[in-house]
Amino acid sequence: MSRPSDNTSLRVTHQKDCVQHIYICPAKTVGGCGRLGRRGDLVDLYISEAVLAKLEEAQPASSAGPAEWPKQQEYEEAKFRLELLRTQWAAGNISNELFFSTAPEPEKMISRLRAEAQGFMASVQRRQSRSSTDVAEIRRRWCLPEEEGGLPLSVKRSYIREALPAVIIYPAGKGRRKFDPDLLEPIWRED
Repeated sequence: MSRPSDNTSLRVTHQKDCVQHIYICPAKTVGGCGRLGRRGDLVDLYISEAVLAKLEEAQPASSAGPAEWPKQQEYEEAKFRLELLRTQWAAGNISNELFFSTAPEPEKMISRLRAEAQGFMASVQRRQSRSSTDVAEIRRRWCLPEEEGGLPLSVKRSYIREALPAVIIYPAGKGRRKFDPDLLEPIWRED
């Protein structure tokens, strides 16, 4: 979590008179402003709910989309043409000059298509993983203590890190004590 004006990561602290943790901006001596603070339990609750809602929103859509790469035939044809060129060159049917001036272009195309295919397959795997995730079960276990079958903190953090690279916390204004979720801006990862 960070402040927008100086992009300083907030720290977690406990104060004597508070039962919950607090996210604070570090002191000026260490690069922060030293003036911003939020109740950690309320921030955590809000961000947890936002992440769970995002998981629920993504689940039905996660099974959508083609499972087969649409450019597979183009990739196979490019590999075939390059192999045909190599065969012709090896048989002495085309000159070295023609082969070495012609081969780089299909090689670049094959390399580009191979990278696209890998990206496509990674996307398919992410969608399949999401569709097999039981978000209702995750939600049920989110707030339970670990000893009662709740999710470990490390698992919750991994869901949050996968969804959010950052949360921006805006200043509330002098004297405002009430928690305002509108002053939190989750920055969602693009998929």
